[in-house]
Amino acid sequence: MSVLHDSLLLIVAFLLVLLNGFFVAAEFAIVKLRRTRVEDLAKAHGWRGRMLRRVHDQLDAYLSACQLGITLASLGLGWVGEPAFAHLLEGPLTALGVGSPAVIHSIAFVFAFAVISYLHIVLGELAPKSLAIRQPEQLSLITAAPLFLFYWTMFPAIWVLNHSSNSVLRLFGLGGDGAAHGGGDYYSPEELSLILHHSRMVTPEGPEIEIKTIVAHTLELADLEAGDLMRPRRELVTIATDDSAAEIRRIIQNHRFSRYPLVDAEGEGERILGVLHIKDILLEPSGEDLQKRLRNNLREALEVDETESALELMRRFRGGAPHLALVNDADGSLVGFVTMEDVLEAIFGEITDEHESRRGNRTDRRFVWLPDGSFIVPGDTPVYRIERELGREIEEAEEEEVSTVGGLIMSKLDRVPAEGDTAEFEDFTALVRRTKGLRVELVKITPHVVSEDT
Repeated sequence: MSVLHDSLLLIVAFLLVLLNGFFVAAEFAIVKLRRTRVEDLAKAHGWRGRMLRRVHDQLDAYLSACQLGITLASLGLGWVGEPAFAHLLEGPLTALGVGSPAVIHSIAFVFAFAVISYLHIVLGELAPKSLAIRQPEQLSLITAAPLFLFYWTMFPAIWVLNHSSNSVLRLFGLGGDGAAHGGGDYYSPEELSLILHHSRMVTPEGPEIEIKTIVAHTLELADLEAGDLMRPRRELVTIATDDSAAEIRRIIQNHRFSRYPLVDAEGEGERILGVLHIKDILLEPSGEDLQKRLRNNLREALEVDETESALELMRRFRGGAPHLALVNDADGSLVGFVTMEDVLEAIFGEITDEHESRRGNRTDRRFVWLPDGSFIVPGDTPVYRIERELGREIEEAEEEEVSTVGGLIMSKLDRVPAEGDTAEFEDFTALVRRTKGLRVELVKITPHVVSEDT
């Protein structure tokens, strides 16, 4: 009868181990499950999904229920399992010739404690925890209804525990009810970038990786400024106030842009009066008063500092500002310009329209990859483009506050670069391939090979 009694207690102990595993799995599953998926599961899985939504809406309370269940199961396991297992071992130990009751009890207790602890840790903790982390949706749907029933069965005790826990949190200024739904429901931009980086390593090609790249570039847009996106002043095509109608048409035919800044030819220095749109130019008939009529259609120029946020620049473009922003340095001098296309290229990559494709314009702005893994870029390539190709930030660019590859090399050498000059950086080597006057035109970038041992 005693053996049968001990055997029944061992069965109860094993069931308590499984019960402990159930509450552990339920706890980790509902915590791991993101709020954004709960609504989808509620719609797709009928009453089980709706039950899960009710559980997830009161996350603090149901976490208290899980903790109560784990505690009760663990206490019951220690109370029932170890004495029953130890009692079963006393007979075999006596048969082996161990005569001292104290020694028999000690050996049996230690062995029983080790076995019960092993089962408790493996079956009651580690296995259900790992399963819940790997399959939170399936486990949440399975455990929601039993957990809901347990919660209302033990509601008085859970209510006391939950409110006691919230009172302790309030002492530390961490809020009370609903705190479990805090910032953990959402990823920060840095976390999203890290997730996308690792997922792109897992999925190296195909449409999915292109989507992930676009999303990653969108997140990076918050860190970019107008100075990072701008094209240099020398590429800005303007129309002067003293240009004839024939000269204006020649400029339009040669460049095919949609917007042209109007420069005051009579004033001192370079004073931009505003921006002309090609539609306003073409709709005006030729004549002696063409310049006067063009001024009537002049749009206010959008001028920004080099430090203007790319997101703020996009907001202005979307708000109706001309899709051509003039970029000024700290002294107020014009140093470059940014178009809507430049902002979009920071997200989607190089965009070539039908005119550029047919005429071959701006092809020198693209990366030219070489068989050895190096690549050639124009000297005015934004530093952020190089950082994207290397997969890491260039600290020297931030320290020296330069925005182009040519400027980065000039800052490193502390002089005007010449053809053949080499600049060594932490992650790459830059070789000046071609210069024009004081300007760096082409640069060869050779990434450093990182050994697996480092």
